[in-house]
Amino acid sequence: MANTQESPVVLTQMRGRDGSTTNALEIPPSKFREAVNVDTYRTGFARKRGGSANIFSTTTSEAFTGVISAVIRHVPGADPTAAELWAIDDAATPVVQRLTGGTAWASPTLVDNVATKPQDVVGASFDGKLFLAYDSTVNRLHCWDPTDSKVRRTGLATPSAPSVADTGSGSYAATARLYKVRFLVLTGSTTLRVSELSDSVSFTPSGSGSAARITKPSSISEDETHWAVYASADSGDTYEQISDEIAVGTTTYDDSVNPADYTGDAPPLAGTHTNWTSVKYVLSTGNSLIGAGAWETGGAKYSRVWYSAFLGQTTDGGDSESVIQTTLVSNYVDLDENDGGEITGLGGPLDGRPLVFKRNQVWRLVPTGLDNPVYQPRPIYKGSGLGCIRHQTIVNAEDEAGRPAVYWLSDQGPYRLGANGPQAMVDDIQDKWDTVNLAASTTVAFTVWYPAKKQIWWFFATGSNNDPDTCLVFDVRQGRPDQDGRVRDGWYEFQGNLAGARCGTLFSNTLGSSMSRDLKPHLGRNTGTVILKADTSDTDDAGTAFQAYVDLPDRHWAGLPFRCRLGKPVLLGSAGSQTIKVTLTPNYGEYTGDNDTTTMAASGSETRVLKTVEGVEQGDAAHAVKIRVGDASANTSTWTLDALLVPVERAEQVTP
Repeated sequence: MANTQESPVVLTQMRGRDGSTTNALEIPPSKFREAVNVDTYRTGFARKRGGSANIFSTTTSEAFTGVISAVIRHVPGADPTAAELWAIDDAATPVVQRLTGGTAWASPTLVDNVATKPQDVVGASFDGKLFLAYDSTVNRLHCWDPTDSKVRRTGLATPSAPSVADTGSGSYAATARLYKVRFLVLTGSTTLRVSELSDSVSFTPSGSGSAARITKPSSISEDETHWAVYASADSGDTYEQISDEIAVGTTTYDDSVNPADYTGDAPPLAGTHTNWTSVKYVLSTGNSLIGAGAWETGGAKYSRVWYSAFLGQTTDGGDSESVIQTTLVSNYVDLDENDGGEITGLGGPLDGRPLVFKRNQVWRLVPTGLDNPVYQPRPIYKGSGLGCIRHQTIVNAEDEAGRPAVYWLSDQGPYRLGANGPQAMVDDIQDKWDTVNLAASTTVAFTVWYPAKKQIWWFFATGSNNDPDTCLVFDVRQGRPDQDGRVRDGWYEFQGNLAGARCGTLFSNTLGSSMSRDLKPHLGRNTGTVILKADTSDTDDAGTAFQAYVDLPDRHWAGLPFRCRLGKPVLLGSAGSQTIKVTLTPNYGEYTGDNDTTTMAASGSETRVLKTVEGVEQGDAAHAVKIRVGDASANTSTWTLDALLVPVERAEQVTP
C-alpha cells in the first residue's frame, strides 16, 4: 500500500505512571508505563528529581549509634523558626536527641527510656510541649516540657495518704475528721500540674494537744514543688482546702481549726486530673490533645480514644496533661472494642472532626458542642474491612483543588478523605502495591506530605524486606477522580538510597539559630546512622548517583493493524551539559532496537534547547514500539524535559 504522510506525535502534559494493567493498549497516551526518579513539577514531560544529603555532615554532637528509627518536627509555639527536630535510633537503649536553635544536637534527660519499638514513637506538639507516645513499660504518657528540660511523665502521680498525729499541749477538741493531700507544680503563682487527691486518713485528736499535725507523704519524685491539705468534717462527703500551697521542703502542717469552722475552697471533682495512660498515638486538635491505643496491658482498652481537658477548662492548671474522669464528665469514647481490630492511628482534624483509624474501620469524631460527651463517633468505613495499617502513614494534606484532605495507607493501598468523601487511589500503582510486605517486622510503611511541591511521598516495604525500600510519589494537583470516584494520575517512583528509609518528617531546609520556614523531607535511612535531607540541589543521594528515566508503554503508533516508521525523536528541555538517551524497543521486546544520546548543550545563552536524537530511527518492521527517555545509567546530571516529539509514518498493514 502507499505510504502515508509523516505525522509527528508530541508528548507533553504527562500525568504520571500507570501500573493498573498489563495491557499497554489501556494506558492513555498521557501516561508512562514507568516513571523512575522523575516527576513533572513545573514541566510537561519529566524532570529528574533532586538529590539528598546527610544532615550529619553539617551538624555536631550526634550521639546516635543505631539506625534512625523516628524523626519528629516539634514547633513549641506559633513561630515555625523555633522548630526542633527530634530523632530516636534503635540502639539497645534507644538514643533520643533534639536539634534546636542551631546545628548542635543535645541529649535531653528521659525519666523513662524507650523500652521497645523506637520506630513506633509518635509525637504531637500541643500547649508548648512535645507529647511523646512510646513504650516505656510505665503506664503513663510522656512529654518534653521546656520548663523542666526533660522528657517526663505527664501530670502528677497520686500521692499516698498523709500521716496525722497530735502535736503540742493544749485542749484541741477531740473531733473526728478526715484528711487528704495533693501535690502541685507551681512556678510563681501559676499552677502547671496538679495531682488527684490522695486517699483519706481519719483522725480524732486526743483532746490534750494543740493541733493535728499532718505529715506530707513520701515524694512521688515527679518534680512536685508544693502540696496542699484538704479536710472533711462530715465523714468525707465534702472536703475543703485548709492550707495554702506548702513548699515541699516543709513536711508538716498543723491544723488547729475546729472542723465546724473549715472555710476553704472545695477541691475539684475526683477524676478532674486523671493522668494519661501510655497511649500509642497522639494528635493535637489545637485546643486539646487526643490519644488512643495502649502500650501496657492489664485492663487496657485498645479501641478507646481519650482526649484531654480543653485549655482553660479546669481552674487550677494542667489541662493538657489531664483526662477528666469525673461523675459528670468522662473524656473518652469507645469504638467497637471487640470488632475491626485495634486502633492503628489518628488523623485530621478534617473540618474540625478528628479521624480514628482501626485496621478494618475508619471513624469520624463529630463535636457535639456539649461538655459531655464532647464527641459522637460516626463510622466512615465499618464492616468493609477497610482501615489503616499504621499511624505514620496518615497525613493531613490537600486535594487537586487545594481543599483539605487526609491521606492514609490501608491493606488495599492508599486512600484519601476530603470534599468528595472517601476515595481509593491504588489503581496506577497496583503493580507496586501487589508486592507490599504487610507483615514487615520493623516498619511496613510511612508517609510524608511535601507541601512545597504538593507531593505525598509514600514509603513501604516490598517482598521480604522488613523496612521500606520503595518510594512512590503522588502529585495532588494531577490526581483526578474518574467516573467511579477512584483517584487516577499523578504517580511517580523514586528509587535509590532515598527510597530505603525507615522514617520521615518535614523540617527546615536551612538549620540555624532561626530555623528556615521552607521545609524539606528529612528521612531516616534504614541502614547506617543517616538522616537524609531530600529534594536538595545535590545531584546524588549522599554521594551515591542514581538513574532517572521514563518508559512509554509499547504503543501502536500508526494504529493497531499497521506497521510504523518512527523518525528521529526531538527533545525540548533545559539547556546544559547533561546527556539524554533515547531507546526504542520494538514489538514488546521482540528484538533490540535503536538507541542514541544527545547532549542538551546550548549554542548561545538560551535556557531551553530543541535537540534531535540523530541515531535513533525505527524502520518498517515494528507494529509497536516502546520508548525510554532519560539517563543511560546512574549519574550526577540533572535535567528537565518539556516535550518529546516522535515523527510517525504509517507503513503496510500487519498480515497474520
